[in-house]
Amino acid sequence: MSHHPTGMRGKARGVYEKHPLFMLAMVTVASVAVADWNAGWGVAVAVLLGSVGFFIGGWKHGAAWLICGWIAVGGYVWRNEFRLSAELELMRSAGGTMQGRVIADGKGSRFWAAPVRLESGAKVWWQGRGGVPVAGSNVRGRGNFAPLPPPRNPGDFDQAAWLRSLGVAAVFEASLSDTKVDTGDLARWGAAIRKSFRTAVTVGLDEESEQARVIRAIVIGEQPQDSELLVAAFRNSGTLHAFSVSGLHVAMVGSIGWLILRLLGVPRRWAVMVLLPLIFGYSWLTGNSAPAVRSAWMAAVFLGAFVFRRKPDLLNALGAVLLAAMLFDGRLLFQPGVQLSYGVVAAISVGTAWTAKMFAWMAKPELYLPLAMMNRWQTGWLNFRRNLAQSLGVSVAAGIGSTPLTAYHFGLVTPVSVLAGIVLIPLVFVLLCAALLSVALYPVSQPMAKWVTRANAMVADGCVLTAKGFSAIPGGHFQLRQNNQPFLLVFDYEHGAGAACFSGGKDGAVLLDCADPYSFRHRVVPSLRRLGVTPDSVVLSHPDGGHLGGGAAVWEAFPIKQVLLPVELSRSPAFRSWLNDAPKAGIKTLQAAKIPALSLPDGARLEILHAPAPRAQSALADERVAIFRLHWRGWKILLTSDAGIAAELAMLDSHKDIAADLIIAGHHRGDLTLTDRFLDAVHPQAILASNSPFPVTEQLDPRRVTYWRSRSIQVIDQAKSGGVTLTIDPSGSLHLEGFADKSRITLQSR
Repeated sequence: MSHHPTGMRGKARGVYEKHPLFMLAMVTVASVAVADWNAGWGVAVAVLLGSVGFFIGGWKHGAAWLICGWIAVGGYVWRNEFRLSAELELMRSAGGTMQGRVIADGKGSRFWAAPVRLESGAKVWWQGRGGVPVAGSNVRGRGNFAPLPPPRNPGDFDQAAWLRSLGVAAVFEASLSDTKVDTGDLARWGAAIRKSFRTAVTVGLDEESEQARVIRAIVIGEQPQDSELLVAAFRNSGTLHAFSVSGLHVAMVGSIGWLILRLLGVPRRWAVMVLLPLIFGYSWLTGNSAPAVRSAWMAAVFLGAFVFRRKPDLLNALGAVLLAAMLFDGRLLFQPGVQLSYGVVAAISVGTAWTAKMFAWMAKPELYLPLAMMNRWQTGWLNFRRNLAQSLGVSVAAGIGSTPLTAYHFGLVTPVSVLAGIVLIPLVFVLLCAALLSVALYPVSQPMAKWVTRANAMVADGCVLTAKGFSAIPGGHFQLRQNNQPFLLVFDYEHGAGAACFSGGKDGAVLLDCADPYSFRHRVVPSLRRLGVTPDSVVLSHPDGGHLGGGAAVWEAFPIKQVLLPVELSRSPAFRSWLNDAPKAGIKTLQAAKIPALSLPDGARLEILHAPAPRAQSALADERVAIFRLHWRGWKILLTSDAGIAAELAMLDSHKDIAADLIIAGHHRGDLTLTDRFLDAVHPQAILASNSPFPVTEQLDPRRVTYWRSRSIQVIDQAKSGGVTLTIDPSGSLHLEGFADKSRITLQSR
């Protein structure tokens, strides 16, 4: 008979003996977390926690805690040092012909990117063109190395930090010639299977229909393009984890297999041997996303307990996988997805027993009615209430566990997710069942598979309606990072794309151009969401594709109510979308030639100094630029966009007052801009100039910068500054702060 010490030590030992792997994993997590700040302190934390382990369980347990902590810290430091030395070596390299092995399927179409391990062992982010490689392919190409791309605008996704967490040392920019891809038989066979799986889950549906995109997102994890409104509904309802493959989906596939095997009468131990290949196979079919792989291994540990006739423990299963991850590569700890997936599972494991008490009243049977005397309806009603109480308990525990992490990483809180999950998760389960049935029927009878997918399309519609309904509930979601101070943010994008946002704080916001379609979807929208800014109006300077945001994508992403158009006709498809489709979406359209000014938030006013010929659609886009002057708290800011000398002369010859304190200027691709006569009339204190290295026509000539400065004009070069934020302090001074180089310029009123 064993005797446990009493008091705090006894309680700690009781928890440790019940969940030893979880406790050991927490030791490695704490050691790695501190080692990220200082390696020496990480080692010290491992020693301290080893002493705690000795106090709780004796010298063997203390030694295990100490050794695991040291291994985790040592591996973390070694991997970081290897990545850093590889980065320094590659940056010193002249480039040339490189070859390596693709680690994960490439993303993109004609132009693609994928993580590749070079022959030297260094891992790079390979940017190539031609056929998109799959995992396991060998690639060969000529090019140069570039540093990992840091964020250049406030709210930008930090791709460099993400790539570092994956161990990537540099970007390899392949030359314009196609990268040679050699795909072996095994990799080719795997790609063909995944392609067939993708086809089978939506066979019979229009490839680009919303139903097909939803099914592929939920079943395969394929993120739909040009569907910001759709993604926003799931994000704002707190159910985005159900919209892409995650641990939830892997668990559902395991549950489906378990139910089928039980119906077939397969013994539990043998059922586990069937379920594990099924779970890992599904994870592989969906691209082995990190959450799916983690969930598959957790399931393997959890179900393995049945094989060895041990009582399964969710916290121990979580601890085993987390411990292996920390010992293998501690950098995983700093990925938001890792923190969320492990954190939610831990919250469910620890908190469900407590949250279930909140809904215990719902699961109680009727008073004075024994279970044996209940009829079928009463038994069914009791079972429904018990299942609902259990689901609510799990949902609340998961919500409590995920809220601090989502608030920290994304600035978003979704209290409505507790209820949304109760409705949506069963729908996702049904959708997944139907999709897998379609896959099973596809090789045997395609007509039957099509019938199943068409029925599944209705389930997909139900998922979308549920997400949109809960996301529309007032107070169901809110941003924590709402910027209540007015500002003007001038984004910095490649290839001459232009976008800016004027925010009045609590008074609303306006987009001043929207960048190109890709930059709008992948950079403007995420940036503004992280900043907590929601524009409701758009001002377009000219019908150029690098400024229009793709048209419909803009009002799908934000509740746009009105748009100011520079011209009435254009050959640009994106501009025609603004002209013809925006009114159908309830957006009011205004013409620059017909109004003198537009009211903006924070009492600001956008004056229209020059409107191009409204119907001259044969002219180049850069010859059809509307020029605006922003009047904001006593300051005058001139927005010339890509206007050339013709627009400047037109304003000068009209003898208008065009004086301004600051010029925000783009590039005309074939004409002079900011001529001496124009600068004399404007008399600016500073010029904020876009500068993109490619193409050549978008580059800012250093000689022009030198000349402007010789005229006592301060110059902000966006190639150095990145995005620039303009604010006005209580004293009335105008501050311009560069995001990339942290530069700061202050202008005083004249």
